[in-house]
Amino acid sequence: MKQQFSIKICALLCGAVICIPSINSFAQSSANVTVATAPNPMDPVLVTANRAPTLATNVLADYDYIGREEIEQAGQTSLVDLLQRQRGVQITNGSGGSGNSGASVFLRGTSNSQSIVLIDGVRSDSAFNGGPTWESIPLPLIDHIEIVFGPQSSLYGADAIGGVVQIFTKDGNGPAKVSASTGYGNYGTSVSSASIYGSTDSDQKIRYSLGVSESLSTGFNSVASNNPFALTAMKTGYVQNGVTGKLSQEWAQGQTFGFQMMQSRMNSQVPQFNTLDYYNNSSWYTGMVSGAPGPQQAQNTISQIGIYTLFSKNQITDIWKSSLQASISNNNGQSIQDATPYSPAYSPYINTNQNLYTWQNDISLGSDLLQILGERRTQSVKSLQYNSVADYNFNNGISSTTGPSTGFSQTRDTNSIAASYQLKRGDNLANISIRNDSISAYGPQTTGAISYGYFFTKEWRVNINYGTGFRAPSFNDLYYPGYGNPNLLPEKSKNTEIGIHYDTSNYEAHLVAYDNSISNMIQSGLVGCTAQAIQFLGGCANNVGYAHITGISFGGMAKVSNFTLKGSIDQENPENVTADTTLYKRARTFGNASAEYAYQRLIAGFGGTFSGQRQDMPGFDATTFAPYSGQMGGYSIFNLYTSYEFEKDWTVFARWNNIFDKQYQLTYGYNTMGSNVFVGIRYAMK
Repeated sequence: MKQQFSIKICALLCGAVICIPSINSFAQSSANVTVATAPNPMDPVLVTANRAPTLATNVLADYDYIGREEIEQAGQTSLVDLLQRQRGVQITNGSGGSGNSGASVFLRGTSNSQSIVLIDGVRSDSAFNGGPTWESIPLPLIDHIEIVFGPQSSLYGADAIGGVVQIFTKDGNGPAKVSASTGYGNYGTSVSSASIYGSTDSDQKIRYSLGVSESLSTGFNSVASNNPFALTAMKTGYVQNGVTGKLSQEWAQGQTFGFQMMQSRMNSQVPQFNTLDYYNNSSWYTGMVSGAPGPQQAQNTISQIGIYTLFSKNQITDIWKSSLQASISNNNGQSIQDATPYSPAYSPYINTNQNLYTWQNDISLGSDLLQILGERRTQSVKSLQYNSVADYNFNNGISSTTGPSTGFSQTRDTNSIAASYQLKRGDNLANISIRNDSISAYGPQTTGAISYGYFFTKEWRVNINYGTGFRAPSFNDLYYPGYGNPNLLPEKSKNTEIGIHYDTSNYEAHLVAYDNSISNMIQSGLVGCTAQAIQFLGGCANNVGYAHITGISFGGMAKVSNFTLKGSIDQENPENVTADTTLYKRARTFGNASAEYAYQRLIAGFGGTFSGQRQDMPGFDATTFAPYSGQMGGYSIFNLYTSYEFEKDWTVFARWNNIFDKQYQLTYGYNTMGSNVFVGIRYAMK
């Protein structure tokens, strides 16, 4: 396997070199190359990779960047679907239909809970299950997105094994501007947004921005014919509302104080059994006879996020910049049940809260940068849920009573200190970072990373990176009634990667090979479990898993005349070594390609996404009790989009997703959206 992997690396490296124009640039002298000079003035400035503004050409971590233009062309596309079109990213859609409720995002084959999401620098994830609620983040309010691959725990702490996705909302700068957009499409879909942003022109500059959005859909039938849970066809719509705001003042030169926030609420329908019949029909529930459990319903699931931040950025001296930040991040969810077996009826909920306090100091030492960071994070979870073991006892005559669990209320604290050093010497770049996270109940967790890059010319760079990461068990892993295990240890990872990069104003190519080992993976096991948990749930949470993920990721861009061509392909081997299987819902091969034509005020584009077959969790059909494999076939889907600025600041746009109406699944037994068209109009002051 390792020999084959090495051969693939060499073959793709050679192929990439051959395909890039101006190959003779390797022969040019690099004596005068300095990494402080970017070969491409259009390169974005990235913040996430180094926790400081850095030219993209000087970033040693593997990354991807999604600009505002690509987001505007997305039309009715959700954030999750947009991420699916990026290099190194795979998704699942849960069972949430058009609202993508329960969706997961996999960075380089790692799980949804092994990566973190930041919104304007603040973590936004559920401490309950360890992952973000992607469906709650409103795409129309996003300005741009940075994706950094590989372990980032030495910069960001727990859970950054697979990488970091940072979402940025619009900043205010310059004269006041207004933008607004609205559009309509199939499945009763509509998306509308409006924003105002700018700054005052004075010594004490005030920057401001405010944005609002609403997205809704009547939905489509998300239940496939092969659904193993005896669900019937039903539409699953959603309504999403969001608001973002920023306000800051530079009260003296180099001294800024401000506030920023985001709120979003998602109400989506999810197909499920009628809860009352599900529990009352004990003969079906205990698996003694075949047959469906009775009438079904669409459950309303409400998810809400709220992020509120005070910050102070201060230039203490010419070389010392201080950043203070205090944030509150809420992530709440509730399931609204029409009928339950409990009296009085109740709706399960999960409320999570995170308070984050950060002090970051950036000290410039010539062309180098020293960073020292102190951080404190407090997490709390309060939940009320069904007790699976109690229900099992009731339905099997073991107990004469049933009812909801009392839920749980838990907290934990993390105190962290970190340091990093970024070095620049001629054609050489190097980064080193170390971090210690002291977590209540686990003690200290230390992670580190080291990277080196070398510029052959201004266009060509090679780098090698090594880093460690860890994931703290979620509150669900620790305390979920009947499944949680409070004795769990953190997951640990070690990642090595090598990359070669080419970057000019008209051409880009990025080729990265990586090897990531994850130990102490939390999976269902038998140690420390109750007899009922073993019999009913197949076990409880245990540190019994080991994963080994190797892969090659290639992405490129070329601008030729009025055309922009982009493409990526990932070859991945996500192994669950313990079970000797592929990690569920990951394809070994996947990629994207697009071609865009721009002429004066017209833009027209064509894109495609493809994926190999994937394996979901196997099981037994709820009606026939026959085993099913969970195998999901590969797919290719294609999209068209266009926009035209018919008057100054006014643009009409259209998007046609899945133009060939491909039927495919991202979660076994659940449909994805068929062919759909979306048209709209946008006003944006320039």
